[in-house]
Amino acid sequence: MNCIADRLQICQSNELGYMIDIGPNWIHTWDSGEVHPILKLAAETKTPIHRWNNKQMIFDSFGNMLSEETTDRLSTLLWNYIEEAFRFSAEAHAQDNGASIPVEDSLYDFIQRKSVEELQDEQEREILLQMSEMWGAYVGEPVWKQSLRFAWMEECCGGEETFVASNYSAILDRISKAAIDSANLFLAKRVISVQTPKDRNPGGQVCIMTDDGSLWKFDEVVLTTPLGWLKKHLGCFSPPLSPRLSSAITNLKLSHLEKVFITFPAAFWMSDHTADSFPSYINWLCPKYANETNPHHWAQEIWNLASFSPPHNHPTILFYLYGDCSRFIVDTICNKTKEEKYQFLNEFFSPYYSRLPGFDPDNPNCTPKAILATEWLKDELNGFGSYCNFQSGIEEADQDVETIRKGCAERRLWFCGEHAAPFEECGTVAGAYLSGENIGKRIAKLYEPDIQ
Repeated sequence: MNCIADRLQICQSNELGYMIDIGPNWIHTWDSGEVHPILKLAAETKTPIHRWNNKQMIFDSFGNMLSEETTDRLSTLLWNYIEEAFRFSAEAHAQDNGASIPVEDSLYDFIQRKSVEELQDEQEREILLQMSEMWGAYVGEPVWKQSLRFAWMEECCGGEETFVASNYSAILDRISKAAIDSANLFLAKRVISVQTPKDRNPGGQVCIMTDDGSLWKFDEVVLTTPLGWLKKHLGCFSPPLSPRLSSAITNLKLSHLEKVFITFPAAFWMSDHTADSFPSYINWLCPKYANETNPHHWAQEIWNLASFSPPHNHPTILFYLYGDCSRFIVDTICNKTKEEKYQFLNEFFSPYYSRLPGFDPDNPNCTPKAILATEWLKDELNGFGSYCNFQSGIEEADQDVETIRKGCAERRLWFCGEHAAPFEECGTVAGAYLSGENIGKRIAKLYEPDIQ
């Protein structure tokens, strides 16, 4: 068994002085009662999982903290609207494949309509719509780009939302153990062409050429490359992929989610709080007070990583960026020195962390010790992006995913990954895992028809 591998999206860095995940952080569980494969692996590998409290801290566009009552009430209302949008989308899909929902309608449009119907106070309506922008951190693009017709495909958070408190390395080691133990791995080789037979005749093989001129032949080939790579390299397949499969890969959009980790000498914001009492999530809505560094008033949000149980409770806050904001940040810091990146990122994010409780500009504990920003948008092997999402304008997202999932069995060519996952798990680690498991079973059944 041979395997050619370029890279994995699950990825760690120790640039902050300890190991952190700069790829996936979350485990989005489900409430179906079935065993969740990644949660099961986390338990088996003793990977610590953090469960966030339900407390939030939200600042309005002038930098004033909303009252706890207003925050809780509007947040509950917003999530009610989002869940109602999921149901509305799912019902339309069941009735007419979503045709009754205009293709250009977005999740934001739905929330806006509901808020006009149910919220009389214009100021609260504006705040709720600003709060809805947090959806961008889930799908990697603004809420007004999220397709309402296919919102049902984004409902990956039906169960508990958990966060990997250490990192994914032990889980990845367990998943990859069989391949590492039994396969021949060829790393740091770039695939430049994939030539397949036109049909599944006995003895047919897939020929893969790598950038060093090597030619490899396989009975079956499973491409686990990111969606972004596929979109950039449709021309590497010979014969070309079918028009339907090519259009499916083209139709699915790629999110631009980035992360910025800021670690301090001490968690000054927790000085008068316990992990249970301090909000897990903090959001700055349309920050008009940050005109110098953020003239577009992109909303900002953090998760408090200091709330983890020891020894993983590092004094670190994690910003999630998406859309135009993530593109601006990455374009600005790309190819800069570590010192230049620190200076720019600190200037950009200081208007937000300086509003946390306990901040004192004269206290050394309030000066960032290190800042790490991801740059997936500049990563060629990742396809210059993050993961798939379903944006307004797409007409057949479910059929597109099914087409990629089906692959080209007749040409001995298969695709798996988060973009070929079960519908509600697209864009997640569990989705990628289940996708690979499904392809493995399908190939095994071809060779052993009686296998279950």
